[in-house]
Amino acid sequence: MRVQRFLASAWASVHGPADARRLLLTILDARFAGLGVSPGPRPIVCDALREAARDLPIEFPVVRAGNPLAEHSPTASFAAAKASERQVARAAIEVAVGQARSLGCRTVVFDPGVVPLVGEIEAEDLGDPSYQWTHERTQALLARRKAVRNAAVDRVCRELYELVRSHPDMEFCLTQSRSLRGVLDIAAMQDIGEDLGHRRPGYWHDAALAARRQQVLGEAQGEWLECFGNRCRGMTLGDASPDGLYLPPGSGGVDYSLLASYVPRTGAVLPIVLELDLAVPPGELPGMRSCLDKYGF
Repeated sequence: MRVQRFLASAWASVHGPADARRLLLTILDARFAGLGVSPGPRPIVCDALREAARDLPIEFPVVRAGNPLAEHSPTASFAAAKASERQVARAAIEVAVGQARSLGCRTVVFDPGVVPLVGEIEAEDLGDPSYQWTHERTQALLARRKAVRNAAVDRVCRELYELVRSHPDMEFCLTQSRSLRGVLDIAAMQDIGEDLGHRRPGYWHDAALAARRQQVLGEAQGEWLECFGNRCRGMTLGDASPDGLYLPPGSGGVDYSLLASYVPRTGAVLPIVLELDLAVPPGELPGMRSCLDKYGF
């Protein structure tokens, strides 16, 4: 398969050396081709990474506008009714664009926000191990989301149009949200693509979130790739179970054989970013690499 394996910066920056040069050398020693960059507990200084990588065979294939390990996304308000709130999300994406340019990267990934609801929300984070999602709880929240979903998708389309127009040199990719209120589901991704036409964004597959949606919603994880595999620009790997998200590969519900079947055999190399919960110890890296090697990742 034509893939290239990277390590996510949130986990790497916490468990690796603070010095940029030493961090990159550690990543190469661990048999990764570079870093997938996103916000995390320890700030990533992109200028320092770029300088440290100058004479190293290392790449930065993608910048995410939000930290997938965090319950709350900085792009959550991308579909908000108020323009001032949407601007907060847009600012987070602009930061990611600046980081990408600094690193010589053209791909920026983000989830396009949540559907705004009136009233109290008991829970929404699919990665919360303390909350038990039942059919009744799930359907009640989805019914509230459905009532105002169309207006949120329309706002996302307008924001995306302006974003793509402002940065024609960048490739923007949408990915799933941790929130059950997330704007992006399969139908929304189709609607966005139809609305924007040739300006439509790419798709970035988050395997852990797709698997968790299957566990909670009964939504087949392979359907995302079946619908948008031709627009998929990369994947975030990690596993998922009721115990949480971004667990070591092979420990949850992600179907890695299925994922492998959607990886192109020809054409451009597909970047694969291993995202890990911060509690995963570095000593598990060899076993995780073996699992990914088994499936061709």
